[in-house]
Amino acid sequence: MSKFHVHLIITALAIIIFLPGLGLVHLFDWDELNFAESAREMVVSHNYNYVQIAFEPFWEKPPLFIWIQAIFVNLFGDRTWVYRLPNAISGIITVNIAYHIGSYLGRRNLGVFWAITVALTFAPLIYYKSGIIDPVFNLLILLSIWHWYRITRCDIEGHRPHGHYLLSGVFIGLAILTKGQTALIIVGGVALTMTAFRGRWQDVFSLRLFILIGAMLLVVGAWVYPLYHNLGPKFFDSFIAYQLELVKGQIAWHNQPWFYHAIVLLILCFPAIAFAMPYLGQRGEEDFELESWHTIMRILFWLVLILFSIITTKIIHYSSLCWFPLTYFAAYHTYRVHTNRGNNLIIQKLLLFFIGVIWTALLWVLPLAIVNPKKLSFLAKYLDSFSIHQLLNPHPMHWLQMILLFIPGAISILLFLPLTVKNFFQEQLHPGKLILAFGSIGLSVYYFLLPTVSHITQDELIHTVNKETQINKLVETHGFKSFALYYHGKMQPADFNGDWMNDTFVQNRTINQSYPKQWGKRVWIKDGMPTESARLITKCNYLTDKYFLYQFTPIDTQGVYWVWQRK
Repeated sequence: MSKFHVHLIITALAIIIFLPGLGLVHLFDWDELNFAESAREMVVSHNYNYVQIAFEPFWEKPPLFIWIQAIFVNLFGDRTWVYRLPNAISGIITVNIAYHIGSYLGRRNLGVFWAITVALTFAPLIYYKSGIIDPVFNLLILLSIWHWYRITRCDIEGHRPHGHYLLSGVFIGLAILTKGQTALIIVGGVALTMTAFRGRWQDVFSLRLFILIGAMLLVVGAWVYPLYHNLGPKFFDSFIAYQLELVKGQIAWHNQPWFYHAIVLLILCFPAIAFAMPYLGQRGEEDFELESWHTIMRILFWLVLILFSIITTKIIHYSSLCWFPLTYFAAYHTYRVHTNRGNNLIIQKLLLFFIGVIWTALLWVLPLAIVNPKKLSFLAKYLDSFSIHQLLNPHPMHWLQMILLFIPGAISILLFLPLTVKNFFQEQLHPGKLILAFGSIGLSVYYFLLPTVSHITQDELIHTVNKETQINKLVETHGFKSFALYYHGKMQPADFNGDWMNDTFVQNRTINQSYPKQWGKRVWIKDGMPTESARLITKCNYLTDKYFLYQFTPIDTQGVYWVWQRK
C-alpha cells in the first residue's frame, strides 16, 4: 500500500475520532469560553487587530488561534462545534505528521503506531475535541522541532538546509503568535541542548541561522509592528506583566505542588506513559539511525516537564507538549514488540495494571458520586459556594442517563483490566491491543460521562444567563469569574456604552477587611426597561461590602445567586 493511501486511511480514521460530537456539550469555563468569546467579539466588532474580552483589549494571549476560530465562525456561524473545529483539524493534521515522521525515519509501521497512539491516548483524544489553544500550539512546535532535526541531518542526507531553516523559523513565529514567547524558549532550548549533545555548533553559529531568525521575526512582526505603531507599548507592558504573574505564581487559583505535572502525565497520558517510561532515560539504541530523533524527544520531554514544574503557576495543559515524546516512545515500543525485537518489561506491566486500577476506580466513583452527590461533601472546604451548590445538590436524571454514566467503568473492568492481567503472564502481548482498548474508554468518557459533568457544573449558570439577558438585563457575577456571561449573554459593544457606566461598584482588597484575599472587579449596572428597576444578578460567596449594600437590596434568590434591586 502506498504512503498516500495510508495517509487517506489515517485521515479517515482521525475524522471519525475527532469530528463527531464537537457540539455535544457546552463550551467549558474558563479556557474554552474565553477563546470562543474573544473570537465572537472579533467577528461582532470587526476588530481583528488584537484579542478582546468585554470589547476591551485582552493582553494575555496573542491572536493566531482566535483568528482561526473567527474564520470558522464567519464560515459556519456562531455554534459550539465551530469553536472546537480548529483543534479537530489540528488533530487530523497531527496524526498525519506523526505517520510522516515515522515513515521518514524508515519505518512505516512506526508511523502508523504513532498516529494511532496519539489519537487514542486519553489526554490528546479529549483535547483534540476541545476549543483551547494547546493542540494548535503543540503542532506548530512539533513542526518547528522536526525541521530543526532535518537541519542536523543535512550533511548525512546530502541536501541543503536552507528550506528547513526557513520553515523552522516560520513555525516558531506562528507558535509565538499562538501562545507567546514560550514557543521560542522551548524550541530554542531543544535546539541548544541537542547541539550541545552532538557538538554541532556550526548549526547554531551559522549565517544560515539568520534565515530562521528572519522568518520568525517577519511572521511575528507582521502583527506586532502595526499594533505597536497604533497603540504604543501598552500590549508589551501588559503581556509581559501577565507572564511574570504566571511565573511568580500570582495567579493564586493555579498554584500547585512541583510534582503536579508528573502526576497529570501519569494519569492523563495513559496508557502511552506506561510503555514510554523505559525510553525516557538515555540508553543505547538498537536502531542507531533513530538515536538523534530519540534524543530530541527526550530533551523535549524533560525540558517541558522541568520548565513547567519550576514555574509556580501550573495549569493542567501546560505540560501537554510532553504528549509527543510519550506517545512516540509508546509507538516505538509497540513497533519493537510488533517486529519481535522487544518485550513488555515488568515496569510497563506494573504501570499498566496499577494506573489501570486507578482509572477504573475513578470511572466508577465519579458516576456514583454524581448519582449520590452527598458523597462529595468532603470537597466543600476546597470549593467556592457556586461549585458547592452545583456539585452537592441532587440533579434529577433519567434511568437511562444513569446507566450511560457507568459505561466507561464497565469497559475498563470487562476489557482493559483483563488485558493488563493477561499482560503479566504473556511477554509479548501486543501493546496496540491495550492502546485500542483504552481508546474506547476515552471515547466513552467523552460521549457518556462528559455531558452529565457539563450539565451539573454549567447548565444552571447558562440557563440563568440566557433567561435574564433575554429580558434586557445585564448579568454579572460577584465573587467568582465566568466567561459564560459574555458568551451566552451575546453581549454587544453597545452593552458597554452609555451613562449607566458611571454607576459602578468597585470591589478591591481594602474595602472588605474580613476577606482581604478576595480580588474584586468592577460591576456595571445597566437599567432594564423603563418600567423596571435596574437589576443585577450576583453570587454571594462572601459578605458584600457596605457600598454595595448601600446602593442595592436583595429581593430574590435563585440558587446561590441573588437578584439585587437599586434602592
